[in-house]
Amino acid sequence: MIDFINITIDGDDFPEIGKPVTTLQPSGAETHSLTEVKVRSASGAPDFTVQVETRGKQPRMRFSGSPAKWIQGHNGMGSNDFQAVAKASVLLVFQTLGIDCPASVFAALSSGEYDVHEAHVAEHYRLPRGLIPKLCDNIRRYADSSLRAVPMEKGIGIRLWPDSRDLSVAIYDKYNYFLDRLCRHKFALLGNMPADFQRIGIGMDFDQMMEEHLANIVRIETRHMRSLNSKMCPLNRGSHWLPGSARELHINAVQKIPLQDMPALDQRELLLETASLGHRTLIALWLDGRDPLHFCTSESVYYRRRKQILALYGIDLSVRPLPEDAIKWSDLTNPASIVEPPQWAVENGFMYDPVARSAWAVKTQNEAAWLRPAPQHRVFKSY
Repeated sequence: MIDFINITIDGDDFPEIGKPVTTLQPSGAETHSLTEVKVRSASGAPDFTVQVETRGKQPRMRFSGSPAKWIQGHNGMGSNDFQAVAKASVLLVFQTLGIDCPASVFAALSSGEYDVHEAHVAEHYRLPRGLIPKLCDNIRRYADSSLRAVPMEKGIGIRLWPDSRDLSVAIYDKYNYFLDRLCRHKFALLGNMPADFQRIGIGMDFDQMMEEHLANIVRIETRHMRSLNSKMCPLNRGSHWLPGSARELHINAVQKIPLQDMPALDQRELLLETASLGHRTLIALWLDGRDPLHFCTSESVYYRRRKQILALYGIDLSVRPLPEDAIKWSDLTNPASIVEPPQWAVENGFMYDPVARSAWAVKTQNEAAWLRPAPQHRVFKSY
């Protein structure tokens, strides 16, 4: 699921959104800009951020926020189609403002010719909720310090590489997050909808999502920034994103997290029986939670043997093992463990489906719950 985007679009026909600000530079020159605007229909409604940036040779518009929250009223599940949700989000921004989408913005959204500065991708993995605190505790206690695992301020979960501008990861209990803010989430979801059968049905589906979809999963979010500029697979332009790109990006990031399981007891005994003497000593130290590097005569010997052990036994001596218990990191993060959104959520319109929306006119949940036909468009100054 695309959980956050930060994109910019170039153009010269932008409306004046925000308050003008004049800044006096040290050189004495004056620069003019517009403040960032949080777009929403009313207090408590979903929101999205827009800013017209006038600095530089070419004016551009920046859009950022959670497409799932903005379009659906919640981010319990959502689409992985980056281009589709980006287009729907930006068009909804202008619809909420009550102004026409500029031609340059619409053209860029249709072709994918815009810059992508940040993207968060979230997937749900099958795991009983009662094991999530244990998983987080194991990672904090036993994982390598380079992960910089820290607990979340609210809820049950941890963050890995929290200050990185390349990639950060969040692992947490989404069910707990929703329960703690249930009234707020339902208000954002239902908004001003009349008290009819549609409102009642959506409210019931919302409870069903929490009870059935989130009850036995752990949420893993990968947050990509500078890593989008990778030479191997660049995703810094909207046109580079295919419908399957988000999940592929997420899976690759999760599989690179330096975590591995402690082998089962029978496998440990077999390793110690069959390994050569030089390898056996290092493996035994690793199994005991020690750093084998400190027990080698030189770093070159350690790195050579570490490479050999990785090739022969699949053990990376540089990564401390998590304790053997009911949670296996390799099983948890297997792509086959990803839990797909339930079919009822797609069929009932509870989850934004770009394919269904392109097939027939279907209001997004934000439109149905919050937007009312405006008597007339507001007039904004254009550049």
